[in-house]
Amino acid sequence: MRLYHLMAAKSGATTLREKRLKFSRFDDLNDPFELLSAHLGEDDVRRFHKEMKKQVAKRYGLLCFSRTWRSPVMWAHYADKHKGLCLGFDVKEAAPVDYTSRRLLHAIDERQDGTRTVVDLMKIALTTKFAEWQYEKEWRVFHDLVNEAPDAKGNFFQRFGDFIVLREVLIGYRCTLKTRDVADLIGHTTHDVTIKKVRPSFRRFTMVRQRKVKQEVVRGA
Repeated sequence: MRLYHLMAAKSGATTLREKRLKFSRFDDLNDPFELLSAHLGEDDVRRFHKEMKKQVAKRYGLLCFSRTWRSPVMWAHYADKHKGLCLGFDVKEAAPVDYTSRRLLHAIDERQDGTRTVVDLMKIALTTKFAEWQYEKEWRVFHDLVNEAPDAKGNFFQRFGDFIVLREVLIGYRCTLKTRDVADLIGHTTHDVTIKKVRPSFRRFTMVRQRKVKQEVVRGA
């Protein structure tokens, strides 16, 4: 499945050079309702979800992707106002985000030992967001970080490889990097990577390939 990850030029260059993506942590995401898609009107539900959020945020990291690179809003928000890059990956396994306009009502069955309830509600919480985020067309990859070693700054990474394979780099229309610059950053690769420049469409509210800039292909070894 081809999925896209937008980022600023500086962090994008580092990502290409080091051939790895940084896992995000839930506490650092920009949505205050992350993991809190449930209706929290009752005290017991509020306590349950507060504890679940704390445990999930502590244990799991995620990679956030979009199904499309064509959204001008995504470029504005996540690629430094069109001055950044969009990396296209073939992703082996990812979960789509469900969007809802109303908080979800969950019944917590206190007669159970909690295991099934926690797992089911955690899966829903991980992949549910408010409908106004729908423009992101988001897909997520989750990773249990319990047995992983962070770097010196406490960050965790997913290396490019069989699970996420870099196949495209799209250069924002305000980005100063050239296709040759991006090819040099990619360097050695095991799969072909196509590099393109994008621009606003002349006819629609969408981003398109800038055909006056010749695309470049870094051939895989």
